Amino acid sequence: MSKRGFTNEKGGLGGVVDSVVDNILGGVSGIVSTKPTAKYTSGARTTLKINNKLVGFAFSVSWRINTEYVENRTIDDYLANELIPTRISVDGTIGTFHIPGQSATAALIQPDVLGFLFHKYITIEVRDSATDELLFYTNKAVITSRMESLQSEQLGTVQLSFKAIGWKDEREPEVPAGAASMNDANAEQSAGSRLVQAGKEAFNKAKGIFGK
Repeated sequence: MSKRGFTNEKGGLGGVVDSVVDNILGGVSGIVSTKPTAKYTSGARTTLKINNKLVGFAFSVSWRINTEYVENRTIDDYLANELIPTRISVDGTIGTFHIPGQSATAALIQPDVLGFLFHKYITIEVRDSATDELLFYTNKAVITSRMESLQSEQLGTVQLSFKAIGWKDEREPEVPAGAASMNDANAEQSAGSRLVQAGKEAFNKAKGIFGK
């Protein structure tokens, strides 16, 4: 019987080889399988929608979520007192094939030279088709660059870069417990909450001074 995972059972060299082979085959099947029981997400079973329309000619999509922090430095301390979050940025790329008549501009995904000042945000949705799990979604994205490549004996490809405001994935965004109100005595004293509280205290102090 085939066994999943590494074991400590003694079976000689043959047993070790069988165990390694079983693990390799199990991992590969989990990656490339399109069955709902597959362990890992794969590109073969991922769907991409832009503006709620399925993009059938896309072959790759990637995104990066970057959280910027600044150091709160104090005198006579060579270590930062704390790290304060300042901004979250979202960007990514989409790789597609160029189908004549269905360019990013023709599909109203990327604005043209006369409409870029008035172009609306686009929505991008990446979902696992086997489990229907949402992998990435944003409803405020813009295409920032487009690079096309045409070579002899190869399909024409397009690389789209995008930036977005906010995102969500498998977990719906929500305010952490205890941080819904800064007036709550039980509010967690995170760097962000202390920064907001400090700003409110400074504002009230300035208001009291200039209000006299």
